Amino acid sequence: MTDTETPSRPATAITHPECGQWWTGLSRSHCPACHKTFSVDSAADKHRKGAHGIDRHCVDPATVGLVPVDKPYGVLWQNPGSDQPYWFKNDEGATA
Repeated sequence: MTDTETPSRPATAITHPECGQWWTGLSRSHCPACHKTFSVDSAADKHRKGAHGIDRHCVDPATVGLVPVDKPYGVLWQNPGSDQPYWFKNDEGATA
């Protein structure tokens, strides 16, 4: 085990220097204003409202349709998944 690795924190974890929060995955997005972590940039963009440079601010991710997922590093906000299984059939009976 390296100096940056603990049983719950892998050595490859990315850490935000200001708040100390960490996460894994290069596609993650961490908001520097509210310090919430999102699955992808598009999810993070949903929680930001207002005009850039004028009144841009964060809103509660749940109020814009994002769902929380518990991860080893805390809560990850993401877009909701489909209720349909990946193998569902379309109206013609063919596998989608």
